[in-house]
Amino acid sequence: MALRSLFSRRSVQGGRRLLLGALRWATGRRRIVVIPLLEPEHTRHALDLACRLAADRGSRVLLLAPLYVEWELPLDAHFEVEEARLRLELARERALAETYGVRADGQIVRARPGQLGRGVADAAAKVRASLVVLGAPAASQRGFRRPFSRDVLSVLDDALCPVMIATGTARPAPAAA
Repeated sequence: MALRSLFSRRSVQGGRRLLLGALRWATGRRRIVVIPLLEPEHTRHALDLACRLAADRGSRVLLLAPLYVEWELPLDAHFEVEEARLRLELARERALAETYGVRADGQIVRARPGQLGRGVADAAAKVRASLVVLGAPAASQRGFRRPFSRDVLSVLDDALCPVMIATGTARPAPAAA
């Protein structure tokens, strides 16, 4: 019974996804997806990590801004004010990424609350991303059953490439001598 669960279709597909992501990373199709607007303190750390990785590897960064659409509204509803605010935030994050010498693009992803993963997976597949980086606090009071929010868990479930979760806070940059 244990061998059957070890070699189940889901575990084999998950291993295949991780292996393909590692091969893409090693062979040069390098694109890192960052979701910088989930929680400000933790996402600044995630953006810092992603930009450092991208600068070391000669990669590009795709910044995704989630636009949550409530269940009562259609997914393609008009949100001019919210989209303008997200575009402004993406421009700030893109400027920050470019200070690392990394080319960055921005995109708004529409999602239902708690279902961010599908939109992230679609955007990552479209650009053939090899890594998804997101910042999130590890809520230890929730216990080991659910240490992250539903959005973070949906990204983990739906991503087609490896996902790095930055749980700490950003370190200050070393002072130049």
